[in-house]
Amino acid sequence: MNPVLRSSAVVFALGLSATACIADDTDSGGLTPPEVIRVGAMNGGASAATEESAVADSAESAMLVADESAIDGDMASDYMMPWTIVTDFVVGDLPALPANSTGYVYRSGSTVLEEVAVRLATAFGVDPTPQSRPAEYQAAWAFGPEDGSAPSLTIDAYSQHYWWYSPDWAEREGMDELYACSESIDSEGNVTVDCPEPEPPSGVPTAEEAEAAARELIAAAGFDAEGLTFDVSADDWYASVYASRTLLDGVDTTGENWSFGFGAEGALQWAGGSFVSPEQVGPYPLIDVDTALERLRSNYLGSGGSYGGDFVIAEVAEESGSIDEPAQDPDELDAAAEDMAAEDLADDEMWIEPSDPEEITVTLVDVVADLWWATDVDENTWLVPAYRFIGDDGGWYTVPAVTDEYLIETPVYIQDDEPAPLPAVSEPASGGGYSGDIGRMSESVAVVIDSQFEELDEMTVQFLEEVVDALYTEDEFSALAAEFGLTMRVVQRDGEFLMVTEDYSLSRVNVIVDAGVVIALDSIG
Repeated sequence: MNPVLRSSAVVFALGLSATACIADDTDSGGLTPPEVIRVGAMNGGASAATEESAVADSAESAMLVADESAIDGDMASDYMMPWTIVTDFVVGDLPALPANSTGYVYRSGSTVLEEVAVRLATAFGVDPTPQSRPAEYQAAWAFGPEDGSAPSLTIDAYSQHYWWYSPDWAEREGMDELYACSESIDSEGNVTVDCPEPEPPSGVPTAEEAEAAARELIAAAGFDAEGLTFDVSADDWYASVYASRTLLDGVDTTGENWSFGFGAEGALQWAGGSFVSPEQVGPYPLIDVDTALERLRSNYLGSGGSYGGDFVIAEVAEESGSIDEPAQDPDELDAAAEDMAAEDLADDEMWIEPSDPEEITVTLVDVVADLWWATDVDENTWLVPAYRFIGDDGGWYTVPAVTDEYLIETPVYIQDDEPAPLPAVSEPASGGGYSGDIGRMSESVAVVIDSQFEELDEMTVQFLEEVVDALYTEDEFSALAAEFGLTMRVVQRDGEFLMVTEDYSLSRVNVIVDAGVVIALDSIG
């Protein structure tokens, strides 16, 4: 099976399974009726709104470091950490599943009224005259100069409309000059560097004063500070305030949020946040524990059965674009990699032998309500009802809790106005295959393997290995795919993109055809 490498809990892309419902008694109240959420399967799907998901990328990076032999001495002790492979999930003595069935959505294309934007700028002492910014800034509103010669405030154009305030940059330059080091040279040419001992600035507000100042700014901007949770820290040097309105009890997922930083004489040094509250949608029907367990296995362990990922594609010669050598045996590649690493470390004093991971089955011992972040194909930002399972290893494992018909993965095909020219294809070679640009096919298969690795089962991988070193006509390719239980769909023919349905199937191969020959794979799905 495809194992999960984790140092804490690593969250992988969305995978959905069979539909099953549990009873839900949430009053619909004034909620918007539940909507079908279509996430882009080829754009990474969704990610869990948990503390672990925020560090998933860094945790995965740490795994790469931990598995890297070229680490010596102190670096090894600082960065290498134990890791495990999760081989399965089982249900322990779990409490009843949470019944939170309300979702939230930030609509794309939403706007911030000018009067609201002007009021926010005025509250922070910024010139309230709207300014223009370059298109790449994606700014809905901008106030003040872009060069930092005076305070500025910007509100972005994305669905949550984050904003940020920056003071006059000259104030920062003054602080730099205050603590700047000086150099002196004596008659013998000796250089002495004199750096003044930093002293805490005067007038830094206390925690109580900083919170009061933050509340005053929020009120001046026309917003209600009641119901916000304030987290304040202050010392002799600095005071910071973070205020947020939590969407779900016990989950660190917020809607409206404000951040402030105060320095000498209580001056505001930075501020930012989002004053937009999401729209409530629901109630959604929820899955039962068996379906949730299947989703856990699919999301965290992959759906590739016993396939362990040893598939190797023959390298394509950069200049000729053809395959000169067949794929090497994985054991030979591993041995070659070890030899190269040994050569690289020939001058090092210490060799750190990587340790084998521990294989574990995680028993789920608790479950709490959570929310699952997802951006749909229309760029709306969703917070979907979810289950956060806690394992006996201390890890968090989160899956969306809404039933399959409300959360659908949709393949996304980017269609350029002018498709890039396709490589020329030669006449058929004897033996059925075509002798055209095999390099193009090999490279496209490599991209599919890299981008969809967690989704591919063993039979699909065997099929990809079969087609990597030859070109086929449409009929030949379709017949070969059928032998492996797959179907073929053409998504681009002779440089023109074709209309495709929004359904998603892991038993379908999407291909690019030129002059009747399959010259490249687009995706599986």
